[in-house]
Amino acid sequence: MLRFRIHLAHLALLGSIIGLASPVQAAGLAKIQGKGQFRLAFSTAQPPLINQNAAAFEGFATELLSIIGKQMNVSNITWRKIGTPEALMQGLRSGNYDAVIDSQLPQPLSDVTLSKPLACTGGVILARPGGPTSENELKGKRVAVVTGSNYFYYVRSLPFDKQINVFTDDDQALLAFLTGKMDALVMDRYAALKMFKAAGAKVIQVSPLLWSQDITLVMNRSSGTELSANNEVLGPVNIALKKMLADGSYTALSKKYFGQDVRCVL
Repeated sequence: MLRFRIHLAHLALLGSIIGLASPVQAAGLAKIQGKGQFRLAFSTAQPPLINQNAAAFEGFATELLSIIGKQMNVSNITWRKIGTPEALMQGLRSGNYDAVIDSQLPQPLSDVTLSKPLACTGGVILARPGGPTSENELKGKRVAVVTGSNYFYYVRSLPFDKQINVFTDDDQALLAFLTGKMDALVMDRYAALKMFKAAGAKVIQVSPLLWSQDITLVMNRSSGTELSANNEVLGPVNIALKKMLADGSYTALSKKYFGQDVRCVL
């Protein structure tokens, strides 16, 4: 399986984990708590991962970070939606917010610090029950993809005959699939799981990941001091995430939004 890194936002943490932090870490946590506000931002709306609905921000990422925040004594977590991934990173480096979350950040990234992956997306095959679940099983199939997407180039590069059908968006591709014109769609995992949750297992199946893309918290750094400060925050966040992964709370939250566990598996 191929493995890529894409990035997310950031948070701090207190409560039970302060006992695990070094004196330096505790000072970093106290600084975040002293602000009383943690400012997060994103650019790419990707339900059910994250989305803006009127003035409200919702999705798996927002609830996950809220749970972590409750272990922190951070009184106010705020969200902003920024127009483009490039503008999002520019705002992070300008200090307009503390951290970002997005699945389409410009690459390569520099002068940033990353958390452990909060979730994994990537490419999957959406098909009817009993249909293809691996790239080799796409041989000879009618495959739908969105024009200009990574999924189009992925399917086109497969070294065997297949019938590629290009659509302007996921909804049009899904309609062609549901009317029997397509055998499978290659698309983003989260978009496929959203469709699966709506249609059910009798209509749709979603394959394992064809490749994996990590969703992580991203903090800016331009000096060694800021790197140290970032680690003072992200270390405890990673501890909190590890605890959720072990105690079942991550799985429950994941299934609430996606219908399956979306943790990263090496």
